[in-house]
Amino acid sequence: MPAEDQYVAELTQLRAGLGSGMVTVESNGRRVTYRGVGEIEKAIRYFELLSGTRKTRRTRVRLASYEGRR
Repeated sequence: MPAEDQYVAELTQLRAGLGSGMVTVESNGRRVTYRGVGEIEKAIRYFELLSGTRKTRRTRVRLASYEGRR
């Protein structure tokens, strides 16, 4: 099985675990217990980067200035 397929399988299991509130996820014959939702989210970001499925977002911020009369 190519590495990309393993990443996709891992992501699928992590997302399923996150959605169900479970902290123990089993994928590719191994079982991992996470300490909480934040750790699962970190793992999801990690595997997204490895698989190339993570899309980066650019946020534009426009700040307004105001000079009132005195």
